[in-house]
Amino acid sequence: MVSIVVKGKKYDLLFDMWALEQIEQEFGGVKKMYDSLHGNGEGLNMATAMSAIFRILANSARDAAGLTPNVTGDEVRHFSVGKLTKAVHAAIEEGMKSETTGGNEADDAVHDEYLDEIEKNG
Repeated sequence: MVSIVVKGKKYDLLFDMWALEQIEQEFGGVKKMYDSLHGNGEGLNMATAMSAIFRILANSARDAAGLTPNVTGDEVRHFSVGKLTKAVHAAIEEGMKSETTGGNEADDAVHDEYLDEIEKNG
């Protein structure tokens, strides 16, 4: 889990299966999410994509903590793009590391593809 402070309020960001499901529903997959973040292809524009990813990761952390997922994404409207991008990438990378450790690293091609995207675009 990664934390970020936005306008004096701390938000935890968690990339787990719940978040992955939300990303797949909203973007059509992680690759399409990255394409939106980098202005490539079709999908959400970069600002809308970043806000959506923040909302998904913050609500995933809230859900995991037993709290109501009530982050809207509007919380980051006037926040530093660089800091937000760094936190989002760090949360996704951390979630992927957790998925691929424990003696069976690189046995899942899907996780490897996600990590490659993070390294390439992060």
